[in-house]
Amino acid sequence: MPGSGPESGVGSVTRLKLEQRQARKAVARWEKGEQTVQYLISRGRLENVEVEDLAASADALIGRAALRVEATAAAALKAGDVDGAYVAAYDAYRMAAESLLVRQGLRATGGDGSHMAVEDAVSAQFGADIPAFAKPTFERLRRTRHAAQYFDPAAAPITKSDASWAIEKAAAALSGVKALLAASPPERFS
Repeated sequence: MPGSGPESGVGSVTRLKLEQRQARKAVARWEKGEQTVQYLISRGRLENVEVEDLAASADALIGRAALRVEATAAAALKAGDVDGAYVAAYDAYRMAAESLLVRQGLRATGGDGSHMAVEDAVSAQFGADIPAFAKPTFERLRRTRHAAQYFDPAAAPITKSDASWAIEKAAAALSGVKALLAASPPERFS
């Protein structure tokens, strides 16, 4: 019967929809935080980055983050530079987060609010898988780092325990990112 077999227009549309649903299920982690990422892209807060080897780019950021937390933050804390240790720990933490975005072919567009865009995208997508990226943790780190980086006399002083906490969170974030990328690396966001 013409037009009623599996090769008809209706059958191929149904098959295409089924294949699209199956593809979305195969990459289930995109459902987590997908609306947030789409929103950030539509508002010009995130953009696609054309990188040939996403995995190598993510690995390079992870390497930089590891050095920042292990060498810079830890050394600053040992030398008594509490603010410097906190800022370096935050930088490592943010770079670990950015490595997940780069692995997806994304990056923050820069300028005011770019750190918040990274926070929103990574917390929405990976906060459940990497507890160090929970939104309240990310926000506390970002706000405290801002107070240290851009001296705010009204802000509470950063203590040695604050800096130690930040270093611990940065190390936990790095560990979580490495584990996630080894087990189920995200694909390019499209």
